[in-house]
Formats: sequence, structure tokens, C-alpha cells
Amino acid sequence: MQSAIVESVLRILSKAGYVVTDLVETKPRCFDIVARKDDVILLLKVLYNVDSLKPEMAREMKVIAKLLKASPIVVGEKFRNDYLERGVVYNRHGLPVINTATFYDFVVEGICPIVYSAPGGYYVKIDGEKLREMREKLGLSVGELANMLGVSRRTVKKYEENVDTSVETALKLEEIFGSDVIKAIDLLNFVQGEDYNVKCEFAGREREIVERLECIGVKIYPIKHAPFDVVSQAENENILTGVKQVREIDRRATILGRVSKVLETKAVYIVDRKVKKDVNSVAFVMKDELQCLSSAKDFISLLKEKIES
Repeated sequence: MQSAIVESVLRILSKAGYVVTDLVETKPRCFDIVARKDDVILLLKVLYNVDSLKPEMAREMKVIAKLLKASPIVVGEKFRNDYLERGVVYNRHGLPVINTATFYDFVVEGICPIVYSAPGGYYVKIDGEKLREMREKLGLSVGELANMLGVSRRTVKKYEENVDTSVETALKLEEIFGSDVIKAIDLLNFVQGEDYNVKCEFAGREREIVERLECIGVKIYPIKHAPFDVVSQAENENILTGVKQVREIDRRATILGRVSKVLETKAVYIVDRKVKKDVNSVAFVMKDELQCLSSAKDFISLLKEKIES
């Protein structure tokens, strides 16, 4: 079921004009698809039942999204024992969760959902300032509007202070004032960011590589569940970085290159032995070459030379 949903999501993204790559060859992974269209970058986790999304994976997905200025979204079909409703946004570990139909509406049709699920039912966000302006424009007092909605004056005051309401009340407001008082849910900015507190667990040669990068002024953000091991930051640039010295470096570098092309970022794999295969857009740097560098600027210059050659 999950592979079928992945295929559906890939077709939707293609129809909407996104540049896409999937990570089906990578395990474990905190996101399955990376897509870009103009300045919009999507990190997508695709699951049949979103209950299977672990807190650690969600947290790391949010961290990567923050570092790469991307929008993380989970696409699934079931949540607990219920199927996800079209046009409704759910929440799993702080990530927005929508079904495939809602994803199609958002990506292809440009229709933002307005309903979200929370304990107790479905809710809608109110534009309090717009509501007050429209109420005053129609000459309605707070008490008159409260009577029309069947709520208290205090509740109307809360709506005008941007307190959310039920779907039933939102429909009444829409009948009175139109859709302008209803706020769409901004899926691209749903996640406000995640504090980075991942401990560096590299050892041996990999730890030496990371420590050397830090020594020359490169900021290091270790990542556990992605086709790159580190997001490096140097000279205000993000560099997707591989440091794990494994037998399948060629394969990992190929996936890393595909991801970096979609994200339009630099990619580097730092190795302590020669790699047989060249991978477009990935710079291979020998561990010993780092000893010749004295600054983050030198690191960026070396990557440019490697990629150009």
C-alpha cells in the first residue's frame, strides 16, 4: 500500500511541475521524497498508516527542513483506526498530515485546506481582525452576532482575538460574512522550526573528519536517517555531506547527488580511499586533503574545484 501511495504522490508532483527524487533505496529514512518547484521545497514522508511515524523520525525531518528551508509534510491514508478525510489537516509529532486527495488539491489545484483535526473534533481558524472589520461594516454589535451564532458575547470576542472555532460555527460565519473571515492552513509554514540538539555519535575515522571540519570553521549538523550524514554550513552555504566509510559509498553518493540536484545545494563525500565511480554534482574529497585547509572558505573553494573538474 505504501509503495502505491508513493507512486501516486510522485505522479501528483510531476503533474504540478515539481522536480522530484525519491529515496526508496535508502533505509532508514526520515523522508521519502524531496521535491522542488521554484522556491518551494517539499520534504515528504509517505505512509499508509501515519501511526508508524516515530517521534525521532519526525523530529529529524523538522530539523532538516529548518536547515534547508524546506516544508515537511506527511502524506498518508489512515490515522489510528480511521481513514483521513479529504480537506482536513491532522497533526503527528508536530508535522502536518494529509491524505493523497488533499495533497492533490494543494499541489495541483492550489487549494489550501481550512479544516484541522484536534481532540474533540474538527476546527477552523478565524481571521479575527477581518471578522471584526466585517461585523462593524455590517453594523452588527457583538451581542447581535452572538445571537445569530448561538454563542455568548465572550465567545465572539474570542473569535475576534483569533481563537479557533468548530466547523459548524465557521459555516454560519461564512454564511454571514463570506469566506474572507476563514483562514486557510498554511502547509508550507505549518512547522515553525525545530531546535537542533542531535548528539554527534560518529567514531573513528568519521569522527576525525567531522572534528577537522569543525576545526576549520564549518558548522556541523549530524543527521541519522537520510542519504547524507551531515548538513555542513560554510560561507552561508548548506552542503549535504557524506562521511560514513562504508562499502556502498558509490551507491550512497549517487543518491546524495540526486538529492542535491533537486535541492540545488552542494554535495560532498569525504573518503579515506579512492572511489572508482564519479558522480555528477558530488565532490569527492580525500580525508587527507582536509589537513591542507585552514578555513571554511578554503573548504568551499575546494568543493568548487572538485565539481568543476
